Amino acid sequence: MKNNISVLVFILNFSFACSSFALPWSTDMWDAPSVKPYEEAREYPDNNIRLEEENRELERTEYEEIGVGPNRGTESIKQGKELYQTYCYACHGMDGGGYGPVIKNDLRKNAYFYPVNLKQAQTQKRTDGYIYAYIRYGGKVMMPAYARINEQEAWDIVYYVRYLQGKIKQQ
Repeated sequence: MKNNISVLVFILNFSFACSSFALPWSTDMWDAPSVKPYEEAREYPDNNIRLEEENRELERTEYEEIGVGPNRGTESIKQGKELYQTYCYACHGMDGGGYGPVIKNDLRKNAYFYPVNLKQAQTQKRTDGYIYAYIRYGGKVMMPAYARINEQEAWDIVYYVRYLQGKIKQQ
């Protein structure tokens, strides 16, 4: 009797194990929502730039007309400082004075350019949009365009530059 129960338990376990392979686990990846071979691609979501066929980015002159750009207060200063140190410090220096390590100094006697002093009156009179456009589209003389910086990051840098100029106090 005990032997028969062991055999029965073994048969039940074996049949259960074999039936578990029959479940559709092996086809889950194939049946997942995706574009199948030779299948037509799905439509783009609503409000997608490809459907609208227009660029959401403004023209440089339109950005230059923006008087005060968007900011997130202390968070913009914090993020802007980090981005400034990554992209701007080498030319403009830590405090925006225009004497970063790539310009002419005792160590580099033959530097070829002098970056703008971001704290000078002329730069302080520029609109936030003007500084933003310089960051995104590049300078008219030498500054490279930083298209890899997204819109929010560029505005954070503008806000940090305003902080360096003393126009904004950290809260």
